[in-house]
Amino acid sequence: MWGLSKLNRLRQMRDNESGVAAVEFAMVAPVFFFVLGSLVETGLMLFTEYVLQSSVQDAARQIRTGQAQAGGMGATAFKDLICGTANSVMDCDGGVTVYVNKAANFTALEAAVPDVITIGGGAGTFQCGAPSEAVAVIATYDWDFVLPFMQVFGNIESDSKRRLSGIAMFKNEPFPAGANCGA
Repeated sequence: MWGLSKLNRLRQMRDNESGVAAVEFAMVAPVFFFVLGSLVETGLMLFTEYVLQSSVQDAARQIRTGQAQAGGMGATAFKDLICGTANSVMDCDGGVTVYVNKAANFTALEAAVPDVITIGGGAGTFQCGAPSEAVAVIATYDWDFVLPFMQVFGNIESDSKRRLSGIAMFKNEPFPAGANCGA
């Protein structure tokens, strides 16, 4: 039978609250860090896509105004123009694919442009068009997830990566004809 001193010790242990915060933190910490990690990675991914979109818009202006055609700009120089801004947040050397295609009008352009998911991971097309032609400029970047549970947002390579894109579609201005973009 338990003595009175043992019962007192049990009551003291039951009423003792030291270490409760550590136990509560151990129960809440995994969920907290899961949410925090998800927010950080999603924020970085969206920021990267914004920078890519902004870079495409800035570079596409060179084509729309005829400056790229007049200067004989090639695919590498155009990619470098996009990467001049975007390189601060992503690895442009092997990760960015640029696709530039032209058509007589937007209906024909829509039929000619492939799905954004299929553009990427290699060499793209580079045809910047003549005056008053419709042009599509698409740059893609494959985002590698840092946190493995974020792969539910993946759309390429067995959902292990997400293809981000920046897109600009426009009609070239009626600049003087004659020059064309290089290869």
